[in-house]
Amino acid sequence: MNGYPVSDDFNIFVISDGTGKTAFSVVQAALLQFELPRVSILRFTNVRDKEEIYSIMDMVRVQKDVVIYTVVNEELAETLRIEAANRGVIALDILGPLVELLKRLSSRNPRGVPGLFQRSEEKVTERLEAIEYALEKSTGFSVSNLDKADVILLTIWYPHKDEYILRLAEKGIKCGYVILDPYLPLPMDLEEVVGRASRSLLVGIRMDPEYLSALRLERIKALGLNCLAEKASVAEVKQELDFAQAIYEKLGCVILDITRLTSEEVVNRILDQIKKREERT
Repeated sequence: MNGYPVSDDFNIFVISDGTGKTAFSVVQAALLQFELPRVSILRFTNVRDKEEIYSIMDMVRVQKDVVIYTVVNEELAETLRIEAANRGVIALDILGPLVELLKRLSSRNPRGVPGLFQRSEEKVTERLEAIEYALEKSTGFSVSNLDKADVILLTIWYPHKDEYILRLAEKGIKCGYVILDPYLPLPMDLEEVVGRASRSLLVGIRMDPEYLSALRLERIKALGLNCLAEKASVAEVKQELDFAQAIYEKLGCVILDITRLTSEEVVNRILDQIKKREERT
């Protein structure tokens, strides 16, 4: 602080090789403890090379402004420290001391990758939104929210489909679904909505008729709905599968045969298809 005059009029330069959110929040929290209406916060984010450091430091007024930074790249952080010292500017490292402490306690080296905090927050947000979508937005009989789905699952009545949808949601993937039944009209505007949902992966579910028949019968008995026993007949299941197959082909679905696969295996196959689609596009 030697040489810095007392003043209520200065700038705080927030510098980060990530979003700068951490340092910015800390500075805001500290300023709330004071009435300093003339103090400005200048935020510089995604700083990735030395030239940017030099350019920013050229704007800092010596013995007046201060620098607060979160720079995880060691080379850039060292450049910033040297520049501040050479120019006689106060520079406070918000993240570095804690990272160094954890490094010593754990005997591991930090990754030095900027933006990890933001990515972590984004993943949590995606996961929560996907779970909300699975529980509230996707009904199986309406297409009103399908354009928001990452995956659109088309299937005839299959007792375990909800497991796939929730497992995908846990990974931050919004999965909508449509139940196909030859005795019910298709949802209105299905083709139009699917056409608009160009970002969505269309997946048609198929399985061995006898396998699905056994699953249906098991669920019908568990629910005590013996009046629906006809839905579990092999002949009925075959008819529904043929009906669905024609729709899959018309809409250009990726068709997955999930006979005797676990929920985890089915989800992994869907994830593989998502990856392949991303690689193609």
